[in-house]
Amino acid sequence: MKKLLFFLVVISMVFVLAACNNDEATEDTQQESAEEPAPLEFSDEERVADDTAVVSVNGEEVKGEKYNQIYTQVKTMLHSYGQDVTDTESVKDQAMKILVEQELINQDAEKAGIEVTEEEAQQELDKMKEESGEEQLQQVLETYQINEEQFKQQLQDDLVTVKYMQEQFDIEVTDEEIEEYYNQLKEQNAEVGELEEAKEQIRSMLESQKQSEQLAAKVAELKEAAEIKHLI
Repeated sequence: MKKLLFFLVVISMVFVLAACNNDEATEDTQQESAEEPAPLEFSDEERVADDTAVVSVNGEEVKGEKYNQIYTQVKTMLHSYGQDVTDTESVKDQAMKILVEQELINQDAEKAGIEVTEEEAQQELDKMKEESGEEQLQQVLETYQINEEQFKQQLQDDLVTVKYMQEQFDIEVTDEEIEEYYNQLKEQNAEVGELEEAKEQIRSMLESQKQSEQLAAKVAELKEAAEIKHLI
C-alpha cells in the first residue's frame, strides 16, 4: 500500500523534491553522472493504444492513456533506484495494481460527494510552478514522458485521494503517542531537539501514517467487493 500512496503522488512529489535536491546538491557533476543508471528505454510492446480499455473496475473502463502514464512512472522510478526493470510483466502488474486502486478510490470518493475540480487542480499546479519554477516542471514532464495536461489530470487524482482521506478518516494522535515516538528518536539520535520543538512535526507525520493505514484497509475492503476485469 505504501507503493500505492507513493505512486499516486509520484509526479507532484518528484517535482517538489527535484527543486530541493537541486538546491542541496554538492557533489561533482561528473561523479553524479557516473553513478546514474543507463538510459531507460521503452519498447512498442510496452505501450497500449490510448483508447484501448486495459481494465474494468465495477463496469468503469480505464483506458490505455492512463495506463501508459502510470506504467512510465513505475518503470522510471524503479529504474532511478537501480531496480531491475527488464521484467516488463512485473512492471505491468504494478502499474495495473495502482490503476485499479486509484479507480476504486475515485469511485468511492464520488459516492461520498468528494470531488476536485479542474480549476482546483490548475490552482495547485500554478502554485507548484511559482514555488519551484517552470523549468523544473518541464524536466519532470520530459522524464515521465507526459504533457502538462496529463500532469494536471494526475494531480487531480492525487488531490481527490488527499481530500478523501481527510474527510473519510477520523484521525487522532495523542500526546502519549507523540512522546513515545519522540523518545524513540532520542534513543537513535541524542542530538534531537526538545520535544516541544518537534511536537507538531511528529504529530503531522503520525497523522499521515494513520491515514495511510486506514486507506490501505479501505482499499482492501473496496477491492474485495469490486468486480475487476483485466483486459490486457
